[in-house]
Amino acid sequence: MNLKERQKILSWELTGDLRRLREKAREFQARIVGSHYLIVPETRISDAQAWLAHPPEEDWLIWRARRTAARLKVLPIYLEPGELIVGKPLFSPPARYEKKLKEAEKILATIPPFPGGDAGHFHPDYEKVFQIGLGGLEREILFHLGKTSLPADKKIFYQACHIALKGLMAYVHRTGDACLEMAGRDRKNAPHWRRLGRMCCCLARRPPQTFHEAVQLLFLVTIGLWFGDDHGLTSPGRLDRTLYPFYRKDLRAGRLTPRRAFQLLCALFIQYNCILGPGSAVSAMVAGRDSQGKPICNDLTFLSLAARRATGLIYPTVGLAWHKKIRGDLMDFSLRLLSTGNGDPAFFNDEVIVKGLRDHGVSRSDSFNYMNSTCVEIKVCGASNIWVTAPYFNLPKALLEVLADEKIKPATFPEFCRYLRRNLAEKIIKAAADLDAVWQKRALTGCFPLASCFIADCLKRGLDFDRGGARYQWVENSFVGLANLVDGLLAVKHLIYEKKTISRREFARLLENNFQGREPLRRYLLNHLPHYGTDNETADRLAVEWANFLVSTTEKCRVGPHRYVPGFFCWVIHERFGRETGATPDGRLAGWPLSDGAGGSQGRETKGPTASVLSTTKWDHHKVIGGLVQNLKFSANL
Repeated sequence: MNLKERQKILSWELTGDLRRLREKAREFQARIVGSHYLIVPETRISDAQAWLAHPPEEDWLIWRARRTAARLKVLPIYLEPGELIVGKPLFSPPARYEKKLKEAEKILATIPPFPGGDAGHFHPDYEKVFQIGLGGLEREILFHLGKTSLPADKKIFYQACHIALKGLMAYVHRTGDACLEMAGRDRKNAPHWRRLGRMCCCLARRPPQTFHEAVQLLFLVTIGLWFGDDHGLTSPGRLDRTLYPFYRKDLRAGRLTPRRAFQLLCALFIQYNCILGPGSAVSAMVAGRDSQGKPICNDLTFLSLAARRATGLIYPTVGLAWHKKIRGDLMDFSLRLLSTGNGDPAFFNDEVIVKGLRDHGVSRSDSFNYMNSTCVEIKVCGASNIWVTAPYFNLPKALLEVLADEKIKPATFPEFCRYLRRNLAEKIIKAAADLDAVWQKRALTGCFPLASCFIADCLKRGLDFDRGGARYQWVENSFVGLANLVDGLLAVKHLIYEKKTISRREFARLLENNFQGREPLRRYLLNHLPHYGTDNETADRLAVEWANFLVSTTEKCRVGPHRYVPGFFCWVIHERFGRETGATPDGRLAGWPLSDGAGGSQGRETKGPTASVLSTTKWDHHKVIGGLVQNLKFSANL
């Protein structure tokens, strides 16, 4: 498309069929409010049956692979008229299977429990699977299995991968068969269903040949990993990178138009809203740079953003990887999209993120191929076993604990800060130790044979995803309420140690009573003290000091094979933490949300957006690969 054509695509609308499917997706979201992860009853029953068939001598990896294959064998397929991308599961009310589910749950309770840790936020190696297909992955596994000197443990690993992959291949073929059956029932649209049926049956073995086939395979791999292997929130990834070769080839051959590609992307986006309830996150990303560091900007960059506007559903969000050489027309297009009010794209600083990934041992070519997973946490695509938000830390709560601790008697503000540092350091160190124990347990009773087929370098190393197979492995945390912490410390310093107008004990009691009867004091804290987020040197210096402390304390710990990785974002946790946190010294009332992300507290960024950004960017962000966000909201007329 030329520049004029690209400028028009924000006005493109959904076809009638896609509009109907979009409305059904909205109805589905409304029906399951509060249910983030949906359970398919058939798979729970299948798990129990697979465990009953598990002999004592069977290796754990083989059992996990059999479970995945068994799930994909019974996963019910739900086809709807007008679909361009197929293969989503049918969700049935648990009540329909009440008796069988009760029996299944008793059996499932005897299985060694999953140790915990992140098993979602997953980014498969789409580029590889698009290149060689599921059949190519199978041939790679069989090649390794054919080696005469293969150690027993690696043989078991490859056998498990083969079982799980065969289960996915069977599901893809079964989706094709379901479409062919649909052709017999829906005679009016029989040619359409036959085309989809033949496509899926072929994709069960060979790599995709067209753009449509690539999008279809992407979704079917997502379903297999999500519902077969427990890798929820599997992401569509870098769409203008992985799908562009198919788009360009089809366009040149006259098999595809930009509008048809737009419709297929919209169909894909709609399907994600039919497999996940509201309140979670799934993301795609565009722009950035390729493996050689050259800017990516093509038709799919614009079409992916336009599909986000046209569908207007919860999932997926679309992020833009910004760098200094990004094209002006893409920035203009992105700002036009933002002005519609849908909140996308989110801008990710490609240069800072690449620097941070290189600092963690990521190769130069891999460092350009990252994803937000799935809010703003950073992972390398197709090569990572990285746990995110493990855990969230409530910074204002730690401040309240020190303020109310009657066992300590800090005589000066620096001494008070030393106690607070000790409190937070103990929390971080304990969290790292607990996570490390979970990391070790995952190698015993975790393991993901299907995921291991889609992550470099598991097949090459002959090691499961949970046993050191992935190329990059670390754990990321996230600190919530930085602005409340900074503004609260300024209040403690001012009232207790400089003005001496209130004692530490009195201040703690006042906060326990939620400023009752002391509204003038609360207003004074809000209106007369410096605040982070206003480009105030006093507040910002303190923010830099505490951000650096939290980063360095995190990095001194290890979880699994790598140092612990810090983050500063909150998803919806600022509201959840706020609900359970009492009034804080900065003037925030009990139950109110904490500050969101790494910016100033809501309502206190009174010097405008530039001052707010200047505050946030006074400290080094490249170490914060665990995720850092600043939210800015503008009125429509601005």
